[in-house]
Amino acid sequence: LSAKNTQYVGTPERESVSICGFCSVGCSLAMGATDNRIIDVNPAHEAHSVNGATLCVRGHFAHDFLNSPHRFISPMARKNGDQKNDELVPVAWDDALDLVVQRLLEIKNKNGPQSIAFLGSSKCSNEENYLFQKIARVQIGTNNIDNGGYIFGQSRLKVLDEKTDGGYRHSRLADLEKAEAILILGADPNHSVPVVSYYLKRAAHRGVPLIVVDPRKTELASLAAIWLSIKPQTDLELMNGLASLLHEKKAYDSAFVDRYTEGFSLFRYGLSSTEIDRISRLTNLEAAAISGAAELLKGKKIAIVIGHGIIQQKYGLHTLGAVLNLSLMTGSLGSTGAGMFVLAKENNQLGAMDMGAAPDLLPGRQSLANDTARKKWPHNWKTHISPDPGLNMVRMIEAAENGGLKALYIMGENPLRALPEPDRVKKALQKLDFIVVQDILNSETAKIADVILPGAPFSEKEGSVTNIEGRIQSFSPVVSPPGKAKPDWKILDLLAARLGNGDPYESVEKIRDEIRQLVPQYASLNAHGHGWIKTNGEKALFKEQGANGLISYYPVVSTEDDPPDNDYPFTAIVGSLRYHLGSGTRTQASGRIGDFDLAGHIGISPQDGAGHGIKNGDTVVVRSQFGAVIREVRLETSLHACHVFVPTGFNDNDAMNLFGLSDMTKPGSPGWKTCQVKVEKA
Repeated sequence: LSAKNTQYVGTPERESVSICGFCSVGCSLAMGATDNRIIDVNPAHEAHSVNGATLCVRGHFAHDFLNSPHRFISPMARKNGDQKNDELVPVAWDDALDLVVQRLLEIKNKNGPQSIAFLGSSKCSNEENYLFQKIARVQIGTNNIDNGGYIFGQSRLKVLDEKTDGGYRHSRLADLEKAEAILILGADPNHSVPVVSYYLKRAAHRGVPLIVVDPRKTELASLAAIWLSIKPQTDLELMNGLASLLHEKKAYDSAFVDRYTEGFSLFRYGLSSTEIDRISRLTNLEAAAISGAAELLKGKKIAIVIGHGIIQQKYGLHTLGAVLNLSLMTGSLGSTGAGMFVLAKENNQLGAMDMGAAPDLLPGRQSLANDTARKKWPHNWKTHISPDPGLNMVRMIEAAENGGLKALYIMGENPLRALPEPDRVKKALQKLDFIVVQDILNSETAKIADVILPGAPFSEKEGSVTNIEGRIQSFSPVVSPPGKAKPDWKILDLLAARLGNGDPYESVEKIRDEIRQLVPQYASLNAHGHGWIKTNGEKALFKEQGANGLISYYPVVSTEDDPPDNDYPFTAIVGSLRYHLGSGTRTQASGRIGDFDLAGHIGISPQDGAGHGIKNGDTVVVRSQFGAVIREVRLETSLHACHVFVPTGFNDNDAMNLFGLSDMTKPGSPGWKTCQVKVEKA
């Protein structure tokens, strides 16, 4: 990869500091511009930034997607109104906004507010997601609001929010280098959030012991004191086993347990039935390896790094609960260089949830089910807020299928590329009476929209995002939006005014004023630099004065081994490669990444290659009960027999073809991380 090519040559005319628009680390960027185009991106070298002088390959090279010829530069609408077969043609802003308002109100009046849904964005700013969910709840009157973070299991993190009042989110990445021990679960930060891996590598080089739990031998596994090559989806059993062994060794922090937690006796009773031999059988790990890991962790405060291999898996909710238990019993939660480090995918995945872009959460992650919290919002917004949760992302698709949903407003997401069963999703969305897409790039989803509203990425507007540390970072425009495109907050402000929101905000600062007043966690939100989210709960661990709340343990849950499936004998594991992020909508539009000609090879073990007559470069078909992926194969020694690795983001994100469209909020959902497949030569 090169910073220069035929399009990007020379020295920028000016340089401005901004925040990276890709992953959830939130790196500080120095963006160089010429002729209103971003042509150069480097680390900003700010003293207190999360990345300092470092940057990953996406942050450094892939921002040329901002100059893609596939950018939307004008509002568009169907030539003859609502006929799906008509082409999309440019229209004036007033006409586009008037049409959106007209159709939404018609559908609301005819079918009720619950016939309309809003899909917000884990890539748009805090201010934009706040406005977006407010339009849904106040102007339309529905809680049918979600964001793209659902795809990455964000809704499952509620168990940690509810247990700790959000206090678990206050772990600083720089403190990883001060850790006593680091446990890495279902995470490959070298590829998903590379700057986090830099902290982990520095910690390892300084002598901090790493325990890597992953079916694949990742790059960090090579630096680990212990690599536990676990059977996929059995991390829950391992966490229970480690907790049981530490309890047996009396390696728990009794002072911490007594002062900050409740229910330890019941938790200890739950562990009493844990048998290491059974856990060894379920996890495919030697009992001695599990015991060795417990011995290494004994007496230490643990930094637990949690990736999507945990959050998106079948038992993700229970596993997060078991991780919390381990963090509590060892006194790790809330300690410097310890606690829980949850790796989110998108740049504002956490902020979107904080702003209430979720079907069961109000701004500040206040639960709709909490009467006290919910009843203050009618005063704030001068409207009734229903206590009934709305539709999440998957339930929106199901409601479109059965005819209950009539309209969908999508901001900054591409569900046709991001969700499993894309053909099913497309058929469901095509049944809708009206679709609005507000985005920057043409996409699979935009192609079936009735109206397109051209937004602006982070480099062309003002706003803020919240990273995985709880760091609220503000940014200003580096260049202007192309053509007639507008900042997303401005589009929403114009729309809200037409829907009857009273006086428009007219500035990001006025939106921030409202957020600061109504969302106490965001009291430090400002126009310059960064602040930190604040704890808004009564857990004594996170408040020095006036709080006496104790954190309860999650119930000890056990699972059973799934029976073998002779028709689909391989286990497919999907995951990131450092060149693409998420579904790859933006990185696929990067000319530099495209020039690298990445194939996104499917990985299988050399044993399986030999057994099936498959060699490097062959084309194979990986097929599940839901769909198939066809790509070239690479034999990888990092994989065990009967394991297949399928990178996401490549080939229109066809890796999601392998999964069913299950609701991850429901118990028993198989998740979107592993599935059973068969492998054949094409």
